[in-house]
Amino acid sequence: MDKPTQEPRTTLSEEDIEMISVKSRIPPFWRDKPRLWFAQFETMVSNQKLSEEAKFGLAVAQLDKVDVEQISDIILSSARTGRFEALKTRLLSVYEESENKQLQKLLNEVELGDQRPSQLLRRMRDLARDKMPDETLRMLWMSHLPSSTRAVLAVSETSKLDSLAAMADKMSEQMKEVNSVCFLTQPC
Repeated sequence: MDKPTQEPRTTLSEEDIEMISVKSRIPPFWRDKPRLWFAQFETMVSNQKLSEEAKFGLAVAQLDKVDVEQISDIILSSARTGRFEALKTRLLSVYEESENKQLQKLLNEVELGDQRPSQLLRRMRDLARDKMPDETLRMLWMSHLPSSTRAVLAVSETSKLDSLAAMADKMSEQMKEVNSVCFLTQPC
């Protein structure tokens, strides 16, 4: 009786396993937030010590057809150096809003709505992209807060935006609790 032939076992190294794990965690490309997607992507692959070409391949794998069409010349190029940076630069230029558009959104379109004051501040910082001094951003941010919150923050000893945002979050939370208790017991 013949012995069945065994296929040679291939074992994956820890590096291979980690690479597979990283590949599976990289989300599809975000057209609405390309800079944030690249920041997340680069953070995820940073400890992999990948070549630029390997990063290029991983990034291309996360693109839809419409995105690939935007970089077809880079993909088809015979050059094999600098392709990841070229891909990143191209996709940012295609999908990211201009500084003027972001400034316009910052000045005209942001509102507190249902978000916390600290979330509003982060959104405004994202739109301002270090193009606006903190003092100006603070005034603009505070103008979107309820007048009672503005009054308390105006007399606060701290001038750090993050500290003010944390205080505003606490005030907002307290106001919601007061309003819910007030609603349950009697009209306020």
